[in-house]
Amino acid sequence: MRKIVGERLDILVANAGISRPATIEETTVADFDALFAVNVRAPFFLVQQLLPILKEGSSVVLLSSLAAHAAVGNLSAYAASKGAIDTLVKHFAFILGARGIRVNAVAPGVVETDMSSFAKTDAGRDFTLGMQALKRVAQPDEIAGAIAFLACDTARWVTGDTLRVDGGSKL
Repeated sequence: MRKIVGERLDILVANAGISRPATIEETTVADFDALFAVNVRAPFFLVQQLLPILKEGSSVVLLSSLAAHAAVGNLSAYAASKGAIDTLVKHFAFILGARGIRVNAVAPGVVETDMSSFAKTDAGRDFTLGMQALKRVAQPDEIAGAIAFLACDTARWVTGDTLRVDGGSKL
């Protein structure tokens, strides 16, 4: 990794994530384990492995989800994995704050990506728009803007927080 980024990493964004929509009854152990492997274990160990090159002033941004903050369909296992991210953010921020490293998360609502293909159906779109104040699906650059804000020096006094970027969902 040091050959790629050198001796210092200023910004780390852990954006990998999967979703496996299923009812409680339909969720398999394999699905549950896959969700936690990608959504929780991967960012945890990514931060761990990059600690030697995260220095004072560095910023870590993890990806949470609206699902961690509101019941939004058959996403119980996914929501639990993203809730774990919110908890990691608080612990990482407290521990790494002594080194001058900030850790935050962004919790997007429904975003126009492959993970939100359900919102392209009439029922999915109606459900999505019905829970939002802004009545539309977010674009990826809108989430990227929130991530960029948390990563930059303008937010240098923000740590341990999860910023909901969800169009006013579940107000």
